[in-house]
Amino acid sequence: MSGIVELGGQFVDGLGVVLRFFHDATEGIAGDYSWALAIVLLTVVVRILLLPLAIKQINSMRGMQKIQPEIKKIQKKYKVDREVMKTDPEKYRAQRQKQQEAMMALYKEHNVNPAGGCLPLLAQAPIFFALFRLLFSDRIPELQDAPFFLIDSLASLPMQAGTDGGPAIGAFLLAILMGATTFLTQKQMMASNPASSQMPQQKVLLYVMPIMLMVFSFNIPVGVLIYWVTTNLWTMGQQWFMFRNVVSEAPNPSKT
Repeated sequence: MSGIVELGGQFVDGLGVVLRFFHDATEGIAGDYSWALAIVLLTVVVRILLLPLAIKQINSMRGMQKIQPEIKKIQKKYKVDREVMKTDPEKYRAQRQKQQEAMMALYKEHNVNPAGGCLPLLAQAPIFFALFRLLFSDRIPELQDAPFFLIDSLASLPMQAGTDGGPAIGAFLLAILMGATTFLTQKQMMASNPASSQMPQQKVLLYVMPIMLMVFSFNIPVGVLIYWVTTNLWTMGQQWFMFRNVVSEAPNPSKT
C-alpha cells in the first residue's frame, strides 16, 4: 500500500514539473494568468496523448451501431420477463444468462467492446485526481496566489475564490460553463448513436448529470474546473470531427 501511495506522490510531483514548464514558457505572454494557461496546455497535451483511445472509442461505437439489428434480434429471441423474477427466480436467471451469453458471442464475433466508450474517461481519472491533490498541497505554492478571470486563486473553491474570500463571479461562470459543455458533449454522443438516444434513462442522464456535476463543481478547486472545461471543449471539437463518419454509417432505427 505504501508503494502505491509513493507512486501516486511521484505522479503528482511529475504533473507539477509539467505545469511549471508550461508556466515558465508562457509567463512572458500570459503574465499572472500563466498558471491557468499552463493547466489548459496540460489538458491539451493529455488529450493528444489519449487520441489512440479516442479512436478506439469511435471504432467501438461504430461497431456497436452496426450490430444493433442483431442485438435487437437477440433481445427478442431471449426476452427477459421481469415478472418471472418474482414468481420463478431460477427461470429468470436462466433467461438472463442465455441473453448475456448470446450478446457476448455477438460482441466477440464482431470484435466489439461495449465498454470501449469509457476508456478515455478512465485514462483521464489519474490526471484529474493528481491535479486535485496538487492544488490542495504546497508542492507549488505559487498556485495559491495564481489568479484567473475574476478569480483570486486557482487553488480555492468557487465559493471562496473572490478577492474578498467570498464567492467569485468568474468561478460561478466556470461552473456553469462546465455544466453546459457537459450537456453538449452528451447530446453529441447521443446524436451519434440513435439507438441509445431512444432509451429513457439516457434522456434523463442528459439533463440530470450536467446539473449534478455543476453542483459538485462548487466543491473542487478552480484549477480543476479549468481542466474540466478545457477537456469538455476539446471533446466537443473531437467528437464533431470524428462522429461525422459514425453518424453517416449509423443504421436508421425506423428501418430495423
